[in-house]
Formats: sequence, C-alpha cells, structure tokens
Amino acid sequence: MATLGPYRPCPEPCSSSQPWTTLANSFPPDSDLDSYVNSTEFKCLLEAQLDLEAATPFDGCPIDFDRILCWPKTESGAWAVLPCFKEYNGVIYDHSQNATRYCHPNGKWDNYSHYTACHHMTDPPPDIVEITSIIYYSGYIISLIALSLAVIVFVYFKDLRCLRNTIHANLFITYILSALMWMVILTQQLSGSSGGGLTSCVIFVTLLHYFTLTNFFWMLVEGT
Repeated sequence: MATLGPYRPCPEPCSSSQPWTTLANSFPPDSDLDSYVNSTEFKCLLEAQLDLEAATPFDGCPIDFDRILCWPKTESGAWAVLPCFKEYNGVIYDHSQNATRYCHPNGKWDNYSHYTACHHMTDPPPDIVEITSIIYYSGYIISLIALSLAVIVFVYFKDLRCLRNTIHANLFITYILSALMWMVILTQQLSGSSGGGLTSCVIFVTLLHYFTLTNFFWMLVEGT
C-alpha cells in the first residue's frame, strides 16, 4: 500500500511573511479562476493574509500552505496535526488518519510535512461494490430459477426420460451447484465474516473449482 512520505513543500524554508504577494502572483488564467478561488491553496493564502493584517501578536508558526494542506497557526515547539486529505492527484486517501508538521522553537515551520500515515484507498468505493454485487446476485438467481425449472421438468415428466435428457439434467445440476457456491463465497466476502477461517475458505473454493470442472466434463459428454 503506497503512502506519502515526508513532504518538502519548497526549496527553502517557507515563509508566510508576504502571503498577499504570493496570493497575487499565484492567480491562474481566467479560464481556471473559478476553480482556483475554491481551492485549498487560495483559501489558505487568503486566511494567512487576513491573519497578517490583523497583526495579532504571536510567537509561533504562522498559517502556511505546503502545496497539499493548509497548516494553522501553531505554538512554537509543538506539532500541528491535520486529518489526511480525501483526494490528491486523483487518488483517494484514507482521511481517518492524520498528517503532522513540526513548528520549531524559533517559530519556523519544519521544511517537511509528514504524510506517512496517509494511505491511499485500494478498495473500490462502496457504491461500486454494491452495484456489482446486485448484478452478480441477480444473474445467479435468474440462472438458479431457470435451471431448477428445467431439472424439475426433466424429472417430473416421465416421457422425457432418456439418456440425452439425463445428460442435460446432470449438466444443469452442476451449474446449479456452481452458482450456489459462488453466492456463498460472495456473501461471505461482502459480510466480512471469517466463518471457520482459512479452512472454510479452502473448502468453499475447492468445491467451487470442482463444480466448475464438472461443468466442462458434462459439456464434453454432451458433445460426444
């Protein structure tokens, strides 16, 4: 799992002594102005400028933007702690963790912000998982109903009992068992239930592969 390590925001120690100049020089072309005004960088630089104009005596580190997060005023010799960002460069991150940055006793920010706890999310968003699961379940349920009806027809009507239809029925039964096993495994994965642990997982997967293999065997019989 990739993480963002210590991040150095600028070549020299950053300073917020002239945020208004920085703000004025950072404006993008008119086409991107609206998105920039709503950005974290613009809001941070504006907040730093307003704080500077207030001229409130403070010996700690001023408001500062490190190109990722806006760090608030922090007492000298203390750590600033902020929640990790939700998204960066199109990658979704776990914002339940925290990023840190140290304010030195001389009132200067450390050159590096620590983002090692900010892990990117490897799992797909819950809504995508839910939609995929619904499609899976719907397909398997429809298949189970159709296959079960076909097997019932072959068993109930004696006139249909012959070697060819017996082969058909056995093929359908292997599909039913395979679909049921798929649904059991999928349900366990979505519920997060460990059940019997590794042993049950091995048993279910083994049965799934066995039933899938029997599908091909009966299809081979169908073709002979």
